[in-house]
Amino acid sequence: MARSLLILPVFLVALYSCNVNGQYAYFDDFAGQKFCATRERTPEGTCCSNRVDECSVPIAGTLCYCDEFCDKHINPDCCPDYESFCKGAPPPITKVCSIGDIHIRPFEEIKVNCNLCKCSGNSTVTCEEDVCLSDVNVINDINRNAASLGWKAYNYTEFYGKKLKEGLTYRLGTFEPRVKVKSMSRLGHSTEQLPQNFNSLTKWTGFISEIHDQGWCGSSWAVSTASVGSDRISINTKEVVDLASQHLLSCVRHQQGCTGGHLDNAWRYLNRLGVADEDCYPYEATVGRCRAKKNDNLRTMQCNLPSTQRESLYKMGPAYSLNNETDIMWEIFHYGPVQATMWVYPDLFTYRSGIYRKSSFGDQHAKGFHSVRLVGWGEESNGFQRAKYWIAAQSWGKWWGENGFFRIARGNNECGIEEYVLSAMADQHDRKNARRARSHQKTMSRNRA
Repeated sequence: MARSLLILPVFLVALYSCNVNGQYAYFDDFAGQKFCATRERTPEGTCCSNRVDECSVPIAGTLCYCDEFCDKHINPDCCPDYESFCKGAPPPITKVCSIGDIHIRPFEEIKVNCNLCKCSGNSTVTCEEDVCLSDVNVINDINRNAASLGWKAYNYTEFYGKKLKEGLTYRLGTFEPRVKVKSMSRLGHSTEQLPQNFNSLTKWTGFISEIHDQGWCGSSWAVSTASVGSDRISINTKEVVDLASQHLLSCVRHQQGCTGGHLDNAWRYLNRLGVADEDCYPYEATVGRCRAKKNDNLRTMQCNLPSTQRESLYKMGPAYSLNNETDIMWEIFHYGPVQATMWVYPDLFTYRSGIYRKSSFGDQHAKGFHSVRLVGWGEESNGFQRAKYWIAAQSWGKWWGENGFFRIARGNNECGIEEYVLSAMADQHDRKNARRARSHQKTMSRNRA
């Protein structure tokens, strides 16, 4: 080749040639690559004598070397080092980065679970080092010790690829109660013989709301409040209703929407202003603009009126907290599900079945605050002992846990679940209106008959 490598241009041009009417046609689809002219020269004044593989870049699935190893007879600069054009040099070394069983080329990147890994030009791998929400090692450790732990774990595809900090922010969403809220007086109940096992879904069949999925929005403060309110109103009025958690999410002030909220603010709004039903104000997993005005009702919000023809929004009485395990059981047995708060540790995201107790596997220092519904309780044999548990409704969808529910150890304040439990009675005014409407309907039906 006549042209000296000392005056190589800074642009790498890979050309494909063919003879058309005696003329060569050139295609510069690899134009713009710069490397030969910028590499350190060897004493011989060449870019890569004896073909130093560092003097290369990946082009078209292979490595492109300096022109001295190419034999295309066109363009004396750099070219794709395809074997058919290589002068008696060893085959090109295609460099890769290895990440376990995964191999990627230089300058490529790939996501391994929740962390992004990049392969540099010299085949060095750099990966993010965040803790992932779904950790196969933790899952395997839990399942190997399932007999002693009392529960099993599972690798959920919905959580795979997400970081732990994402789960703690967007799959929870209840703020720890403020001091003045924690110190409020608690309601106690008289001692009464309660059954060993109880489930609200059995006692009030058809009146307990479905499992919801809050999605990737830290709205458990709204979803759990609306769910407990739905259950209490349905049981009290015998009219099935699903309160709109989106109404709370969009309209309750002094909250942080999809990154969390205070339960006392949610209950205060439900007591003073009320909310529409889910059909009228469907859940969107984002804050959005509040659709409700100060004096709105179901009719002015253009909702479909229930069979009772009520027009007022659904309200609850003032919220109150409960004192201890027995009082919580009594409240559920007589009036329906209650709202419980708890600390969520990383291993709970992997829960599949059994009676949950916090394990020692994985990162057990990270945690987040959360609220769920307690719908019942029970006991079961665990070796020579009896294991007591709460039945809790989660807000992560039916695909998680035991069809959306999980059982958690009862009586020892596991993860703080018995420390701050709230409830409220269905609004008495609403109950009277509902009864009056049903009585009116029956009278009209008899008169028509």
